[in-house]
Amino acid sequence: MRMLISGYFLFSLISISFSQTFVLPDGKACENRIIHADRFGKAYHFSWLEAGEHTKWDWEGARNYCRKFCMDSISIDSRPESDWVNTLLQREDIPYIWTGGRKCNFAGCDRPDLQPAIENGWYWASTGSRIPSPKKCRYCDWSHTGGLKTNQPDNREMKQGGKDEACIGILNNFYEDGVKWHDVECRHKKPVICQDSDELLDFIFGPEK
Repeated sequence: MRMLISGYFLFSLISISFSQTFVLPDGKACENRIIHADRFGKAYHFSWLEAGEHTKWDWEGARNYCRKFCMDSISIDSRPESDWVNTLLQREDIPYIWTGGRKCNFAGCDRPDLQPAIENGWYWASTGSRIPSPKKCRYCDWSHTGGLKTNQPDNREMKQGGKDEACIGILNNFYEDGVKWHDVECRHKKPVICQDSDELLDFIFGPEK
């Protein structure tokens, strides 16, 4: 059983390298967090069922919504989990969501193994684990099309004068392509699927005995 503790949270290098601010969890909110699904060894929370279908955040804000109650934006680790998310969005008629997927495009990301970043720089910010390159990833569901009618990720918005498309959203047939992954500018507003964060739960309640 987890016991409530206090202390200092050590932010990871990745969490602070690109000047974003992530909130610490709230003990009461963590204790009373709402779980909407439990599978694949994870507990999930759907923001549209709790915060309302019209409540949306940018990528950072979506993570902070989840982090308040010891969760974080979803990381997808398998084909069955990816298929389940796709089916969920179709069934719930959700047009798009944020994931915890992020491109390493900030200070410290110039390592050779992360280049080119559009291929090799993707990772799950919520867990720190790498996402295989689009050509090698067996569970990734990158779209074959988008605004430029090319395979995702394509960094379209930057090519058209915007900022780097550094965050992974899942869009529900937006380009008549089914439920698919797209790289998107992180400023856009979307709902989110949260999942339990062992790191944040340990921070609040202590490691499980």
